[in-house]
Amino acid sequence: MADDSDEEQVGEEQVKEEPVPEKPKKIFINHVDTYHGKNIARIFARVKPGSTGDTGGEEEEAAEEENGDQRQKQLYDENPIENGWKVSGTIKNTQGYKRAPFMQEIIQYKDRNQLTEYLKEMNVIIYDITQDPEQVDEAVWACQKLESLINELDHQITFILLSSVMTWAKTPANEDEVPYSEDEFRRRRAHPNFKERHSAEKLITKLGLTNKKKLLTYVVATGLTYGMEENVFHYIFKAAWHNVPEVPVFGKGQNSLPTIHIIDLAAVLQNLADQQFKIRYIVATDTSKDTLIRITRKVSQALGMGRVKTVDEEDAMLNRDITQADYDMLLSNMQFEPMFIREQMNIKWHCENGIPENIEKIVEEYRTQRNLRPIKICVLGPPAAGKTTIAKQLAQEYKLHYLSIKDVIEETKNELEQLVKRSDESEQNEEEIDEEDTDETLADRVDEARSVLERLEEARRDNKDARLDDDLLTQIFKIKLMSPPCQNQGYVLDGYPKTSDQAQNLFGAAGEEEEEGAEDKKPPVNEQIIPEHVVILEASNDFLRQRIMHLPEKVVAGTHNTELEFKRRLKTYNDLGDDSHPAKFFEEVDRPGETMKIDDDVSVNHRNIVKKIMERVKEPRNYGPTAEEQEIAKRNEIAEKEKREREDREERERNEEEAANDRAKKQKDWTTKLEQIKREEFQMLDAQSTPLRNYLMAHVMPTLTKALIECCQVRPDDPIDFVAEYLFKENPQV
Repeated sequence: MADDSDEEQVGEEQVKEEPVPEKPKKIFINHVDTYHGKNIARIFARVKPGSTGDTGGEEEEAAEEENGDQRQKQLYDENPIENGWKVSGTIKNTQGYKRAPFMQEIIQYKDRNQLTEYLKEMNVIIYDITQDPEQVDEAVWACQKLESLINELDHQITFILLSSVMTWAKTPANEDEVPYSEDEFRRRRAHPNFKERHSAEKLITKLGLTNKKKLLTYVVATGLTYGMEENVFHYIFKAAWHNVPEVPVFGKGQNSLPTIHIIDLAAVLQNLADQQFKIRYIVATDTSKDTLIRITRKVSQALGMGRVKTVDEEDAMLNRDITQADYDMLLSNMQFEPMFIREQMNIKWHCENGIPENIEKIVEEYRTQRNLRPIKICVLGPPAAGKTTIAKQLAQEYKLHYLSIKDVIEETKNELEQLVKRSDESEQNEEEIDEEDTDETLADRVDEARSVLERLEEARRDNKDARLDDDLLTQIFKIKLMSPPCQNQGYVLDGYPKTSDQAQNLFGAAGEEEEEGAEDKKPPVNEQIIPEHVVILEASNDFLRQRIMHLPEKVVAGTHNTELEFKRRLKTYNDLGDDSHPAKFFEEVDRPGETMKIDDDVSVNHRNIVKKIMERVKEPRNYGPTAEEQEIAKRNEIAEKEKREREDREERERNEEEAANDRAKKQKDWTTKLEQIKREEFQMLDAQSTPLRNYLMAHVMPTLTKALIECCQVRPDDPIDFVAEYLFKENPQV
């Protein structure tokens, strides 16, 4: 009996130990194809429900710091984890949308009743009304509908309304300009263009008071979001990436902007989805109190040319990248103290201190998400091989900066002179800029600019042939390759470096030496400037000589393609040998060049070679054509179409005219021949009838004429018989 009871006890323990499978947690997010929806949905799909309730501890935080690189890579991962949130949502633009991997289902509905059935199955519903004003009405309806069906719900639903701090924009300032806090949300005053959102906030807060066990509502007033591919601040990043001399700041730029990184905003929403809080109105901002001009200056320094300029506020509306809502937010002036989310929520901050303090991380996210990596190409080869022709075509196709030795020296010299001039002017004007906003590298760059300009002046005085020594030329090229244009868009190097030593000095990493005995170790390189793609053109000496001989005299005059100069350059190139050729360096650093023979290329401007290189480089990594370029391309396409239609019409009319002329000519020829045939036939018949007429006139007509005259005179009853009788009697042979 004891054995039986023991077996039963063991069986009961086994039953208790079997885990009960939990139903997956479902979350609904509206407009998952917009900036907020896409990033929030992706983050939720990659976290476990309830994970914010785990405080972790020092060990977990230390492990996360060690795995910082791994976490950085996961920022862009779109694949959902197995036990993460199951994300469903709607989309704003259905045309051309492809379901992202992190989305379990895209909800498409014919009417709102059908949408209700989807919402009733969700555990959490997030309605973002910051991106699309038309979603305000739908969000309010959805919450009201769920509240009306509250007795039919078999589980708790957390409804989160994602609103904007712009519902605080007209709130009277506190004494001593103390930042706002969530406790003051009842006295908030909305911007005129955000009053509808303000009303939605109040209504959603009330609807959550009916039955909190079934319907729990929160309102999150988010600051201006940034990070990843960028949102409201995108125009600043775009202008800086396009190397505008001065990034515009609308107004004086001294207004404070409450901001929050999109990942930190998602963390706030994740806390609300995982836990229950007594407070129903949350302000989500980071701890920064940065002004618009400081944010703009930091972006310009990290991504662009480093300078900003203030312009009239009205000029903002002339920028196609800025909407009315963006305009209102950029000109707002508010400060918040987000005490609740810092003290009550478990947030692993991504950018707690705002944009300026995390600018390098944010710029990296921007480049990665928008695929704005520079394309760096180097075209090498013997003189007259067509390097310049090919390099310029590649620069045009990919919107890259074309770099030849002459152009680099002139452009860098001008840029350094401008840098020194601006530095001197700023010292004289004593511009007031916060120490935190100063460019830390500016002083070093100015000193380097002065040194290079002095060496250039010395070289100009000492060398009549204007040739620079390798050290100075390398320094100039490094300055150019590290400039924002080359770091943002990329470059095409034309014919430089010319030797392996020049390549080593230019692209080798300074201050790093190879370890002794490490024969297989690659030499260290400067990854920021070394080219991704190296193209080496090859051609026979005879081919190159023939090409130079056939160049027009006006093309050769004043260049290094004269006969003597060409022979010298070709001999120098041929004497390099394999060890001194720059290709040797690129092979050693595991970036071997692709050799392309041009002897047999008969395409115009080496177009076939260019296409082969483009197949290797693949797609451009930029914004594509600008609006002006698109307009020009559209006009050119229309003009080309009209030209083709006009040519086709003219050719058709010409063919029709030729056909008509041909028909008229053939008709005329046919008529002439017909008349000639008729005439010949008449003549032939006339000739054939002459003997017969003569015979009739001689032997028949005299007697017959008399018979007829006689018949007319007598008028017999039977004239035929009369004439026959007369002829018989008058027959001379009878």
